[in-house]
Amino acid sequence: MEQRTFGATGLRVSALGLGCARIGGIFQSDPAAFGNLLRAAMDGGINFFDTADMYSQGESEQLLGRALAGVRDRIVIATKGGYVLPVRRRALARLKPLLRPLIRLAGLRRESIPAAVRGAPTQDFSPRYLRRAVEGSLRRLRTDRIDLFQLHSPPGETIERGEWLPVLEELKREGKILHFGVACDTAADGLLALRHPISFVQVTINLLDRSAVDLLLPKAREQGVAVIARECLANGLLVKEPAEVDLKNYCRSPEEVERRAGQLAAVRQLAAKSGCSVPQLALRFVHGLEGVSVALIGVRTPAQLDGLLRLQWDGPVSPEALRALPR
Repeated sequence: MEQRTFGATGLRVSALGLGCARIGGIFQSDPAAFGNLLRAAMDGGINFFDTADMYSQGESEQLLGRALAGVRDRIVIATKGGYVLPVRRRALARLKPLLRPLIRLAGLRRESIPAAVRGAPTQDFSPRYLRRAVEGSLRRLRTDRIDLFQLHSPPGETIERGEWLPVLEELKREGKILHFGVACDTAADGLLALRHPISFVQVTINLLDRSAVDLLLPKAREQGVAVIARECLANGLLVKEPAEVDLKNYCRSPEEVERRAGQLAAVRQLAAKSGCSVPQLALRFVHGLEGVSVALIGVRTPAQLDGLLRLQWDGPVSPEALRALPR
């Protein structure tokens, strides 16, 4: 696995990182199996793990801390804070051991539970809450420091005001976090974040969403700010076969369905011309972008991870062909 410099932090990170949003959760029948996945990632050369305090009501951090005990100095942990889970979700977290077998017996799936029942999270980026979030993550991760702490999808106005900056600088002086940045929902939010003295940003970059490539990457490189690319496989759209994809589940309108269908057709055509698979083309695209320090992949099983790590296509991606892809 290629190792890269992470901005101006001095950290060395694997070119691919493991996104841990799928680690744990009440709908997973065997949480212990995630330990095998995390160890398989390390065996494959991955040293970068990206999680958040809200993923699986904190269980993602807990499982990560448990699996990586004893190898802490060999890995880079990135986590996030700023979301506040509703009371009902926090209650479910305590009842997971009892509820898992019942859910499995009933054959329930996540999408079958109405959003009104799950409850919607809110956000809090106040200094007091961020300090509590960091302390909670340290406990769950079983570590004395967080390598990379991120604000989790803050609104643009929150980023712009910068009221979160003093507390994160204070936590850094205390050694509880080593570096801080912002996980942004849009490239425009990333540009707002770059107005502050941050070490890195996280943003969506893939063949279907290339807005950050033109808007954000050049500015980040200029400032020595690292970039974490997420959703590199477009939430599975660039992995699944055409017959497996129902775009209505990914899009908000018929117009968006039509646009995405055109994008996917063009990407598949380019992959065929380049002599590679669509996932190979997708990862090669993000991997080859100047300024991207680490590209996150999200998987649930060691077999899925092994399939992505085996993608060894090294053919060039024509810049002209990429520019011709519909946006």
